[in-house]
Amino acid sequence: MTIRPERHHLLHPARRLFRLVVFVWCCSVFQVQAQPEFDQRLTLDQIQALLNEGIYKPDLRKQALAWYHWAYYDETQTGMSDSAFQYLAKSMDRFGKANDSLGYYRASMDLADRLADRDLLDQAQRMQQAALGYFKRSNNLYLETHVLARLNRIYLAEGDSVRALLSKRQFVEKNKILKDSVLEIKVLMDEAYQSFQKRKYSNARYTASRALRLAEQCNYTYLANRARVAIGQFCLLEQDYKTAIYFLKKAEAQASRADEPQRHEIYHYLSQAYAALDSLPPAYAYAIRYAELGDTLLNRDKAMALQRLALQFDTRQKRAEIETLEREKRDVEARAQGHRLTAAALAVALSAVLLAMFFIVRDYRHRMHTNRVIADQNEELNKRRIRELEDNLQIETMRSMLAGQEGERHRVAQDLHDSVGGMLAATRIQVESLLAKNAHLADNADLIKVKNLLDETVSETRNIARNMQPGALMEFGLTKAVQDVTSRIYGESAPNITFEHFGDTRDLDQTVALNSYRIIQELIQNSLKYAKSSEILVQITRTEGQLALLVEDDGIGFDPKTVRKGMGTDNVANRIQFLRGELNIQTAPGKGTSTLVTIPLEHQGKP
Repeated sequence: MTIRPERHHLLHPARRLFRLVVFVWCCSVFQVQAQPEFDQRLTLDQIQALLNEGIYKPDLRKQALAWYHWAYYDETQTGMSDSAFQYLAKSMDRFGKANDSLGYYRASMDLADRLADRDLLDQAQRMQQAALGYFKRSNNLYLETHVLARLNRIYLAEGDSVRALLSKRQFVEKNKILKDSVLEIKVLMDEAYQSFQKRKYSNARYTASRALRLAEQCNYTYLANRARVAIGQFCLLEQDYKTAIYFLKKAEAQASRADEPQRHEIYHYLSQAYAALDSLPPAYAYAIRYAELGDTLLNRDKAMALQRLALQFDTRQKRAEIETLEREKRDVEARAQGHRLTAAALAVALSAVLLAMFFIVRDYRHRMHTNRVIADQNEELNKRRIRELEDNLQIETMRSMLAGQEGERHRVAQDLHDSVGGMLAATRIQVESLLAKNAHLADNADLIKVKNLLDETVSETRNIARNMQPGALMEFGLTKAVQDVTSRIYGESAPNITFEHFGDTRDLDQTVALNSYRIIQELIQNSLKYAKSSEILVQITRTEGQLALLVEDDGIGFDPKTVRKGMGTDNVANRIQFLRGELNIQTAPGKGTSTLVTIPLEHQGKP
């Protein structure tokens, strides 16, 4: 009986293989580039010290570097990719204000990569194109070549073969001068995995073979072995099992003992290939190795999860979760040890039914894993129900309060427009009629003052009514409404307001959009009233699962411990709590104020 490997079992290892190759390439890039300010990795204390120094001097470039390093710290140490996205955007803003073009476009390259990971390919492409133009103008051959490689990856992801081919040709011409073999291998592997995603396995196999030859010529052992594993995988998908075994066996011989994830993949593919050829003893042997090494990697992943939890949380509840994970780790180790002993005993006693036992062990482990997943899901569901019951009354109270505020705003705005506005307009007409009938009153200073005060009062009444009832929000969405608010703030004594937005906010839930508008409106008013600033930055960033609102000024700042909370601050806090968002304020006396509000979007609009 011939057993054919199921192709969907190979897709997940392929994705892990691709991420490992990209990671190795990125490491090599930063080793070659001589920019210690960007490439060194700082501790959290060092980052905070650098940021504080940049704030208190002030030094915008040091602030930009601190946010850049904080983004990589959150992403690599705590796994908080959303905050990394926000911090890179702040780093770009500081570099731009400091007129550091190199820092600005380097941060832009990294931010564009994260936009591409979120499938925001158009924005990522525009940012990489802008960086490419700068590096061409500044004759930075190294970064120009690497931006071309990243653009090639984006075009391949978009399926734009024409532009991908053009960017690759430009990259090849530049790389003839740069002679970066690692980057060339990376580009070839990108193309191989794009062919793999399109199920063009022959093309993928041919491109990976080219990458293998180049890696062998340059004596890049690790990259050559990754290419061998990829070729073995593609041969397996083409059902060329003997060739797959040839490359996988060679990769096994060259694999480092310390590279356990690579050997784990090799064992998996070899067991599939031998099973397809009905070579059951080696298939079973590699399956056992694959399972044992999988247990080792599982234990290692749990250890890494414990370290990440220790970095993220420092409360008693999280310490209890860590202890629970440690107990689960010991239980998994004990069960895994028992499984291995059982498998060994059965292999000795029941060698005649080797194949049957292999499937029994695999099915048993699958059931155990399924039970653990179901138990974890049930536990999480119970916790979620408890939290929903605890928060339900408070959320409903806030919903009623905010709805009442908006209704009252609507009523007051309507009264101002229909009643007070009409009366003021009528009064203004009477004054103008009086001036027209009595020409000698045209030079009366008191009457002219009254007319001017009436004009100012009519204009101020319209502004108040418009602020209380944002028609632009209902008709055009959050971005246009905020843009309308900022555009109406001008004058000699008014600060310069810069408005930026990333992502599409037109499909936001109406409740989220309205409360976000009120939050930004209140924060701008606070800056105008108290900050005495010359510059105000308003920024809206929409990602797949989050909306971020940033209002920042260069004013006098304040001490959060001594400032009293007013009705405006309480309203902002209530709206943020209602939206299940988070508030982060960074300020100091004389150092300006930066207010960041993050709102999760996946649960909005649900009860």
